[in-house]
Amino acid sequence: MAQIITGQVTDSSGKPLSFATIKFGNSKEGIIANLAGKFSLKNTITFIEVSHTGYTSQRVEVSVDKPALIIILRPSLVNMEEVVIIASSGNKLKRILNSAIANRNIHNPDKYNWYQCNVYYKMMVDIEDPYFGRRKDSSRPRDASGVPLPSPYIMLTETYSKRTWQKPANLQEQIIASRMSGFTKPLLSSLITDILPFHAYDDFINLNGKDFHNPVSKGLYQRFSFKLIDEIEQQADTTWIIKFQPKLDPADLTGTVYITSDGFAITHIIAHSLDNTSKKDIGIEQQYAKYNGRWFPQQLNYILQWQIGKEDSVTVKVKGMSVIDSVNFKMDSNFSFDKAHTIKIKESAGDNSESIWMKLRPTELSVREQLTYHFMDSAFKKGKIQKLTFYATKLLEGKFPAGIFDIDINRLYSNNVFENNRVGWGMQTNEKLSKAFSTGGWAAYGTRDKQWKYGAFAEVYADRLKEFVINISYAIDLRDPGRLQINKDIDNNTLRMFLLSRADKVESWNVSIKKKLGYMNLQIAAGKEEIHPQYNYAFVNGGKVYRSFSIGEASLNMRYAFGETSAPFFGKYYSNGTGYPVLYSRIITGKITNANIDYTQAIAAISWSKNINRFGKEQFLLSGGISYSREPLPLSKLFAGNGFFKQGISVYAFGAMETILPYQFYSDRFINFYWLHQFNRSIFRLPVTDWLTIAPKPAIAYNVLYGSLKNSTVHQNVIFSVPGKSYHEGALMLNSVLRFKILGLYDATLNIGYFHHLPFKTGYPGQDCLVYGIGVEL
Repeated sequence: MAQIITGQVTDSSGKPLSFATIKFGNSKEGIIANLAGKFSLKNTITFIEVSHTGYTSQRVEVSVDKPALIIILRPSLVNMEEVVIIASSGNKLKRILNSAIANRNIHNPDKYNWYQCNVYYKMMVDIEDPYFGRRKDSSRPRDASGVPLPSPYIMLTETYSKRTWQKPANLQEQIIASRMSGFTKPLLSSLITDILPFHAYDDFINLNGKDFHNPVSKGLYQRFSFKLIDEIEQQADTTWIIKFQPKLDPADLTGTVYITSDGFAITHIIAHSLDNTSKKDIGIEQQYAKYNGRWFPQQLNYILQWQIGKEDSVTVKVKGMSVIDSVNFKMDSNFSFDKAHTIKIKESAGDNSESIWMKLRPTELSVREQLTYHFMDSAFKKGKIQKLTFYATKLLEGKFPAGIFDIDINRLYSNNVFENNRVGWGMQTNEKLSKAFSTGGWAAYGTRDKQWKYGAFAEVYADRLKEFVINISYAIDLRDPGRLQINKDIDNNTLRMFLLSRADKVESWNVSIKKKLGYMNLQIAAGKEEIHPQYNYAFVNGGKVYRSFSIGEASLNMRYAFGETSAPFFGKYYSNGTGYPVLYSRIITGKITNANIDYTQAIAAISWSKNINRFGKEQFLLSGGISYSREPLPLSKLFAGNGFFKQGISVYAFGAMETILPYQFYSDRFINFYWLHQFNRSIFRLPVTDWLTIAPKPAIAYNVLYGSLKNSTVHQNVIFSVPGKSYHEGALMLNSVLRFKILGLYDATLNIGYFHHLPFKTGYPGQDCLVYGIGVEL
């Protein structure tokens, strides 16, 4: 009986070389090592040829005397030569790549009707400090035999989950077991898909929130150079090993992709984005296997590494690995998706014993990983660090806990044109008093208008996640007349309040019920308002003059985001977005009691954002509204044009008319369209210093507003226009003009643009506008 020989391929530092190729003798037959560089074969083979991209091949003798091989490869001094792929049907490499692209949908797990699998995920965070790296072994703890122990990781997490998918967009991640060093309970969902995609069959490979072009996608020849560096025969199939590197954008992916003749599927892929300036490396390693005749991910690894500061400074390394098993394509008719909560953490997920974890882990923990749990658990318990998570949870909500109260940080200070400096205070009871309800109040004072505003509220929570809330409130506050309120996603309320220069003083009593139902968020509200314009205004209707308004109103708000995924973070669910358009609507019915005017208003919007292969990132927002009433409505109940123009330079916000003044246009029916196209590539990239780079990316924008108003003469003492002939504006923009390094990982970006009013013979006066924006990118 033939003996099994095992082996591992590493570099000189001991790092495993994933997917090294092992050929048998002088033939093309062979095998591919796994992600850990490990392999096994029979001893009937006398020698093997071991190779890996970027390393010198090595011939290794195989014998029974050495059943466990450690093969160390040395870096190759030969760089990859660019290969020009000619448009010829006889070109072998082109034929392989084209066939792989043509078969992508066949092997894309998202195109399968159903699948279910178990996923084990482990993440390690480490910090390499040159100072500690130079410490003598005598200063390090030792085991019983006197050997220095390895230093623990900064953080170690493990997660075991069941992943279920149903076409077209239903996804459920059920976390069965979860462990985080230092904590007794999991605070967040730690999944491999938080960092990298579940597979490599989309047009883009999203790594840590940034889209990179997939080398196996349409348009590949314009973006990448390819070289067929090896091929290996495995029984009746052949696997081609193809190296790729970017042609245009040096920050794009570089690596190796393995394609099999069995359906031209991807079997392995290694891809990295390297930034030599900041010593940043983000990369993935994925391995696929066949289950019941279908290709499916088997193991997913990633590395995220960056240097804080200059040479010889601290380096942070984040490594993750996951192993997938128990793959099943048979639909479970009894399975029910919780569309409102994509990732669900089992109540007992953090209570599993070590014996249970030993059954869940594909391999046992290393000595260093065991030390990490022991050290961090002891340190956190001794330092009572876990108690700080309560404060972190509140800070994410804009609150600071003080006993049984939460202080509302957002109410401490703000600034706008009407009030100038607005200082205030707000607080409410928290979970320490009751998890079922909260009561609170607030007050604020404006230094320019010299008026107090205040309010109080009470909330009842019908579920532990506070997604089913009944609210009762009373307030006296300011509101700009005609402000569109559809949904906080698209309203730009923070910036609009900053531009507040014309205000209504509103005394309101309200009751509302909000509930999350799958992909839909609903809110029903009813209330009463007393509106007192704080500017010279008269509403003349039916021979009477009105300067304030008593209103009773009811409304229904809806937001629907098909395919939206969400994840818990410190006890609260946050949206991870959706690839589909998001729908918004609001229906209002009310009565102005002192003027005896009944009205109904309907407002709707649709927004969508998508990175389109070979085109760039498209973003649009279409909104519209209409009022139904027999009589004209006062200014406060019309639709104000969403103008953001400010003398000098303005802040850019998508979903705002940049060359329109805040109160320049009013209507009782309107259509507003916003479009933004962002190109994927920088015009050029010029490093100025280690922390500053000039890398402008062009973008173009176009906005249009159309509206009508049936009777404008009823509004006295105010000047405004009606966009009856439509108002157009366009812009040329440069994003990432300046990129400032933040701790070596992220870039703070300065974006600028120039908006121009496009008259199109409509006759409306317009202002050109220089805008700026600040962002954060990977």
